[in-house]
Amino acid sequence: YKYEWRLEEARRNLLRTHTTSASARMLYQLARQEKFSPVKYFSIDRVFRNESLDATHLAEFHQVEGVVADRGLTLGHLMGILRQFFTKLGITQLRFKPAYNPYTEPSMEVFSYHKGLKKWVEVGNSGVFRP
Repeated sequence: YKYEWRLEEARRNLLRTHTTSASARMLYQLARQEKFSPVKYFSIDRVFRNESLDATHLAEFHQVEGVVADRGLTLGHLMGILRQFFTKLGITQLRFKPAYNPYTEPSMEVFSYHKGLKKWVEVGNSGVFRP
């Protein structure tokens, strides 16, 4: 970004903004296996963002992240897993919308209808890792 890098700035504490580092660590371990075996990894943790607070954005929330690795999985499998996950949370009205994520293709945002707000709100993001 063409700014001056400073060691004292790099050493400052920062509240976690996402849980992706846990998934990256698991994918690295998976790639190092001599023989591939299907896996499911999930992490749940508290994250913090510098957001303007409103009915759909908070500065602190829990992020759920999952990685399912196997041969022959499709976007349909991902949509089924997401439907099952949200249904178990009591969220049944879902819509999927194509989205851009730098490391997945295809990628989707997940929306649910919020009766109180009387509108569709984003409840998740997802994608299929590129091979």
